Amino acid sequence: MINTIISLELSKEYNMGNVFYFEFEIKIMEWLQSFENPILTTAAKFFTLLGDEYLMIVILGLCYWSLKKDLGRKVSLSVCASMMFSTLIKGIFLRRRPYMDNKSVKCIRAAHPDEDIMNPTTQGYSLPSMHSSNSVSEYGTIFKNIKNILFKIVCILLPILIGLSRIYLGVHYPTDVLAGLLIGLLSVIIFSIIEKKYGYKTGFIIILLLSLIGFFYCKDAEFYSCYGVTLGLFLGFTYEEKKINFENSKKWWSIILRPVLGLTIFIIISAILKLPVKNITSDSYFLLLYRFFRYTLSTFVIIGLYPYLFKKFKI
Repeated sequence: MINTIISLELSKEYNMGNVFYFEFEIKIMEWLQSFENPILTTAAKFFTLLGDEYLMIVILGLCYWSLKKDLGRKVSLSVCASMMFSTLIKGIFLRRRPYMDNKSVKCIRAAHPDEDIMNPTTQGYSLPSMHSSNSVSEYGTIFKNIKNILFKIVCILLPILIGLSRIYLGVHYPTDVLAGLLIGLLSVIIFSIIEKKYGYKTGFIIILLLSLIGFFYCKDAEFYSCYGVTLGLFLGFTYEEKKINFENSKKWWSIILRPVLGLTIFIIISAILKLPVKNITSDSYFLLLYRFFRYTLSTFVIIGLYPYLFKKFKI
């Protein structure tokens, strides 16, 4: 049986979004959380971390900057496809987080812990799980392009464990996770074919054009962040290929340093770009557009400009 509840009746302060779920989903979440303990919670937070944006930057950076540029572009294309189409779907269904409307479900760790956990605009909507979709698209593309059996097994297990961690932490219904896994898998399959036949640039252009519709109806911050990252990657790859064209490194210290330094630069640039709007608390459209600009610029710098340091300082 599916339960559909109008959220206006449930939340006086944040009366946006929709509530719908199957009864078995709540039972699964209650059962998982009945085992709550510090060790299990730490493990769930760890696996969730493996799907967070900063670690994704490190993994993408390791592939692109250090090991194999072509693999880095393929992974980026699949991830951008999954996260853009996930945010477009989120904007249609506007499904609220499970803990927002079910008292029996705990929010063990919010999607964005520094924000108001009951505000769907800052916490993002629930369907589908972007941790699930992005992890499948990222690790699935790596799985498709490597031969090591052990790494292949890890690439299969990680999206499953990441998805379970999201359910345990109370931020996603089981169907959110299943939808995310499916979107990620389709992104890998479809955009691997497009990349192989037409090139990665065509794939990015298709994603950017199809996702433009989101500017007309998506009101949460995730869409603008993801579109900015996608555009920044496309512009960065194009610029680097024409103007810099760095080579991957074979030095062990350089292989480690490049992604670590790249992540550090991304964090610093993002922090600086946040300063002009630090004291603005409204959920205005201007802030969403500024977020899009911030992510576009930050991503372009680390993809298109940062590799210049590889040649300049022989990193």
